[in-house]
Amino acid sequence: MNATRERPEIRFLTSGDVSAHERAAAERAVRTALADAEGVTSVQVTLSVVADASLPRPALAQAVVDLNGRRVRAQAAAPRIDEAIDMLRERLAIRASSSQVS
Repeated sequence: MNATRERPEIRFLTSGDVSAHERAAAERAVRTALADAEGVTSVQVTLSVVADASLPRPALAQAVVDLNGRRVRAQAAAPRIDEAIDMLRERLAIRASSSQVS
C-alpha cells in the first residue's frame, strides 16, 4: 500500500467514546501495518470502547483485510484505545506478512 499502488478506502465501525483523533491514529496504524502488503482490496476497522470501569480491557481495535482473496483478521484489547491500536498495528503487520509468504 505504498504511493505507487492504489490504497483501498478503510471502512470504520465505531462504538463508545472513540474520537476523530483515535480514528485517524487507527487509519495510520493500519496503513503502516499494510505498507508492504500486495493485493489489499478491502479494509474494515472496528474501534470500540465500553464505558465500564470494572473491565480490565474495555478498548478493542480490530481489522479485517481482504488480501489476495484471503481474509486476514487481527484484533487487540487493552485498557485504553491508543494501546489497543498500537497492538493492532503490530499484530496486523505480522499476519499480513505471513499471509504474503504462504
